Amino acid sequence: MTWDAYNRRKETLREMLAIADRRRDVTITDLFETVENAREAFPTDTDLLFELQMTWFQRLSGQMDRLLSDSHDSPEMVPVTAWVNAAADLPGARALLDAHRDEPALRKAFAKELSYLALSAGAPAHGAALAAHGQRIQDAARDEVAAAPVVVPDDSRPSLMTRLRNAIAA
Repeated sequence: MTWDAYNRRKETLREMLAIADRRRDVTITDLFETVENAREAFPTDTDLLFELQMTWFQRLSGQMDRLLSDSHDSPEMVPVTAWVNAAADLPGARALLDAHRDEPALRKAFAKELSYLALSAGAPAHGAALAAHGQRIQDAARDEVAAAPVVVPDDSRPSLMTRLRNAIAA
C-alpha cells in the first residue's frame, strides 16, 4: 500500500467514524453508500471491520497505558475504566463492532481483546480462565456504559464561529 493509499484509507475511515458517531444505528452498508470512494479504500466489509477493530484496540491500549501510569484504581478497575473511556471516544466504532460480534473473521481479534483485558487486570498469563476473566471485565465495562446517561449534543445552539460572526456584524 502506498502512502497516498494509506492516507486516503485513513481519511475515509475518519469520515465513516464521524458518521457512525453521530448515527449509532448506521450499518456498514449505509457507510459504504454514504462515504465517497469507501469501496476503493475498503474492498470488503471485513476489511472495514478489521480496520475498525484495529482503531478500537489502539484506543483501548492507549487508555490502558495512560491509566496504568496515572491511576490509583485497583488493577481490576483499570481495564474497566479504559474500556469505558475508549467506548466514549469511539462510540460509533464500538457500535459497529458490537453489531458484528459473531463475525467469524473477527473471532480471534475479539478473543485477544478479552485476554488483553484480563492480563491488564493482573490475571495469570497461562490461566485456563483467561478469556472468561476478560469477558467479566468487558461485561462490567458494558454495564457501566449502559448506565451512563446519553448526552446528545444540542445542534440548535449556534457554533462559536457563527456567534463570533454575529458579534462582529452587530
